Amino acid sequence: MSTELQKKSVPSFQTKRPRQAIVAASIAAILILLVQWAAPRFDHQIANFICYAIALIGMVVVAYRFHQFGVSVGKRWLVPLVALAGLLTFAGLYRFDGFSGEVMPQFKPRFWGDERMKPVAIQWNSDAETVSASVTAGERALESSLGFLGNDRTGVIAKRHFAIPTSAADVDVLWDHGIGEGWSAFAIEGDSAVTLEQRGATECVSCYRLGDGQLKWIVDAETRHENPLGGIGPRSTPTIHGNRVYALGGTGRLWCLDLETGEILWQADLLELAGWDQPTSEAAIVWGRAASPLLVDDLCIVPFGAPSGDGLAQPSELAKRGRSLIALDAESGDVRWAGGTDQISYASPVVMTLAGIRQVVSVNESSVSGHEIDGGGVLWSFDWPGQSNAAANCSSVVPAGDDQFIIGKGYGGGSALVRVTMTEDGDPTPLEAAAIWSSSRILKTKFTHACVLGDTAFALSDGSLQAVRIEDRKRLWQQPRSDRSAQGQILICEDTIVVQSEAGEVLFVDADPETYRVLCRLPALHSKTWNIPTVAGRHLLVRNDREVVCFLLPDRNVESTNK
Repeated sequence: MSTELQKKSVPSFQTKRPRQAIVAASIAAILILLVQWAAPRFDHQIANFICYAIALIGMVVVAYRFHQFGVSVGKRWLVPLVALAGLLTFAGLYRFDGFSGEVMPQFKPRFWGDERMKPVAIQWNSDAETVSASVTAGERALESSLGFLGNDRTGVIAKRHFAIPTSAADVDVLWDHGIGEGWSAFAIEGDSAVTLEQRGATECVSCYRLGDGQLKWIVDAETRHENPLGGIGPRSTPTIHGNRVYALGGTGRLWCLDLETGEILWQADLLELAGWDQPTSEAAIVWGRAASPLLVDDLCIVPFGAPSGDGLAQPSELAKRGRSLIALDAESGDVRWAGGTDQISYASPVVMTLAGIRQVVSVNESSVSGHEIDGGGVLWSFDWPGQSNAAANCSSVVPAGDDQFIIGKGYGGGSALVRVTMTEDGDPTPLEAAAIWSSSRILKTKFTHACVLGDTAFALSDGSLQAVRIEDRKRLWQQPRSDRSAQGQILICEDTIVVQSEAGEVLFVDADPETYRVLCRLPALHSKTWNIPTVAGRHLLVRNDREVVCFLLPDRNVESTNK
């Protein structure tokens, strides 16, 4: 049969199928571009989910149309075989490497080597005092960073001890090596840098020597938190208080350790205290315990969490008294109180003075509440919707003026400026909280927190660094989309924003409310980074779930054209 007759033997409606497939693919591509164009107006993660649905429908239509055409010309297995070959080729060349903070799947080439470095080997030192004494003054932090978001839990460090580098050549790398998995940051005192990490089946509190990264001590327990989207390992930052370290693991183990030796002074299991087992707990709190211990008035306060009692798990008698927060004696570990009825979130409690009362402020699963320090009683409560197994609350409150704080969240939630005042009659609580304003357009903090400097709040809002005037919620500037830091973290050092981008790069940005200006870019880590950077004097420590780098930044007291 001639070629001309073969063409005529194929009905015209069958030849339309490839064209229909191309049209369907084009429509899907246009819709995806439109959704991504509009993403900054609502939420990048939600936009990605919409794009996944569009892409899936488009691929099904395209594959079906091409398959129909293949059947019509006698090549029934052509499309399935091509699809299978494509999948096998991709799987052979690339490996899955988790999800980004906006739930984009990440892949790494299989044959380019794994950038995951081996953690420092555990080598117990029998002469710790001699090692510590040998550290010179230049290898100690000029200023401590005692825990989560700095010494005041505001993310703002009052004095900048370092000069802004002009390039990476101005910065010394003191050490760079592997570390166990997890999203913890460092707490630093003297020559000790303490963090949490996962090493195989064991969760560890580890202390590194600041000057050279040698492991001073490590304490571990047979426990492991793991989630397909959230990753592996602990995610809170230890707190240094005096000569002690307080650390909360991802599965609810709370440690009190000697800072110099790592000796366990006491420990507690929050799941045991609450009447929970780990699977039941992680069904409700799926991303793992993420709060950093708060030390105040001889108390160690952490979010408690407990079963609701409407399922198989029943709360303990202690948890029936309160499940939002639990306070333990900082010296002995004895339980002092439990307070609040709302389930926990992933935020860390803070101490604030609101309406003249010094109190603990807790961000819970679906509320923000103020608690008496002595007793845990609820002073006020403010509705802040969320679910700890879905659109979770992760951001802590930050002070923003007298009797005011800012609270933010991701997933399209936005932020609110809240004021706490005395009530008229003290019933049911002596204080009340009300929003001065709320907005779904600004300060959409997901894993991160706003930092307040004067009358301006700075934050990674849905992945873009943003400056907002607090008084009237006016957005002053925003990081260009082409330069987004994604779901990273920030700190402010006096007049400079230190940005840890999700991709690993560190940016030094002028904390100027008028304009976005990058002062320096510092290559740092080489994979997804959700950990908060730690600044202690001139030392900058950054880490993720596989690598840690300790930088020594230029001395501000030395003449510099860029200080």
